[in-house]
Amino acid sequence: MNEAFDDALVRGWETLVNSIELPDPNDAHVVAAALVGRADVIVTENTKDFPDRALGALGLKAVRLDEFLLDQFDLSPKGACRIITEQAAAMKRPPVEPAQLLDRLSRSGARVFAQRVRDELAA
Repeated sequence: MNEAFDDALVRGWETLVNSIELPDPNDAHVVAAALVGRADVIVTENTKDFPDRALGALGLKAVRLDEFLLDQFDLSPKGACRIITEQAAAMKRPPVEPAQLLDRLSRSGARVFAQRVRDELAA
């Protein structure tokens, strides 16, 4: 992640952890890092541990992977398809075709996104 994004690593979140109340206190570091990193959303399949009542006051929202990726797709269908194609091409060990990458994304929770990209690529 650090190679792909210069600012992927968030530092200085530790002091906020004790002030964050969540159903699972072990998730507080995620919210603290999101706040320090000035994120708008936390992408997780575990949305029950990041309730709106806790995140809303902090200006955050928890969204599932499919919802997040569909938002990106809606902004630029062709751009999303290009990124999937480029990401698959960059995977060398073992080589991965776009359809295989979409299968992996589908199994990871992005079922609708994967299908929309498949449909766009077929068009």
